[in-house]
Amino acid sequence: VQDRSERLYRLGDLQERMEKLADSKTDLSAKVVFSEEEKLKISKDLIDLQIKTNKMKEQYETENFELKNMILALENRVLELELCSEKVTGERDALRERLHALETSRKELADEYIILKSNYLALGKELEQEV
Repeated sequence: VQDRSERLYRLGDLQERMEKLADSKTDLSAKVVFSEEEKLKISKDLIDLQIKTNKMKEQYETENFELKNMILALENRVLELELCSEKVTGERDALRERLHALETSRKELADEYIILKSNYLALGKELEQEV
């Protein structure tokens, strides 16, 4: 009887252990599922971050390209303005020289006019005296 009672006790003990083992296995399965879900969530977050990073990189490269084009266009404009400035400076210098030559010519003509007028007046007086 005692032997049988011991066996029953051991059998109950074994059943209790089996239940604990089954519960433990269920907990472990739930933890594995939770862990897999966390891994998937982290993987999704990582992919989202990579997509965002790639978009930012693309935007940076686009803006950088546009800025470089703008700089080149402005440098070309500066060169055009410098060439235009040199041309205008050359034209201005040529016009100054021409103005100087015209002023010199005007003075010579004014002097010649004074001489001619004096000669005319003198001839006029001579004519009056002869008449």
